[in-house]
Amino acid sequence: SLRGANQLLNASGVLAALEAVRNRLPVPAQAVRTGLATVELPGRFQIVPGQPTLVLDVAHNPHAAAVLAQNLDNMSFHPYTHAVFGMLNDKDLAGVVAKLGTRVDYWYCAGLPGPRGATGEALAEQVAAALPPVPAGGESPGVSAYADPAQAFAAARERVGENDRIVVFGSFLTVASVLQALGRKA
Repeated sequence: SLRGANQLLNASGVLAALEAVRNRLPVPAQAVRTGLATVELPGRFQIVPGQPTLVLDVAHNPHAAAVLAQNLDNMSFHPYTHAVFGMLNDKDLAGVVAKLGTRVDYWYCAGLPGPRGATGEALAEQVAAALPPVPAGGESPGVSAYADPAQAFAAARERVGENDRIVVFGSFLTVASVLQALGRKA
């Protein structure tokens, strides 16, 4: 029931592990079917039902951002992508932005709490510096700053069109804050 190509790899790993321990820990085939059909993993390419399309992903390193980029590319067409982005200071921000920079039209940079967090303004400066160069005649993505993910998400919701999408990513803290703003549990 999980979306994204990586989840197929994860499921095959689970099946291989179950096969390896089958003699010591037998699991009925129906239990495996039920588990694969009902598994939930909030914040991992989680698509929240409704319009506009809302994608939540805790991607906070270049590898995870590359997987998120691939999954976004495999989605149907959306005129604009709005990114609510909050990331901790000790992560590879430039590497993450490099994987998603060409897929995002508007960046809503959110400050995160704690000693590893940064202000939205500092994050917005880093994002703007890390974005790839814009081709001649192209338009630079919009980059704005907010105190926290809930405020960034509210701003994205005000600007987003019905057929656009909002992608919330960069940290467990970012996704949890937006889930809380939506009245859902992380």
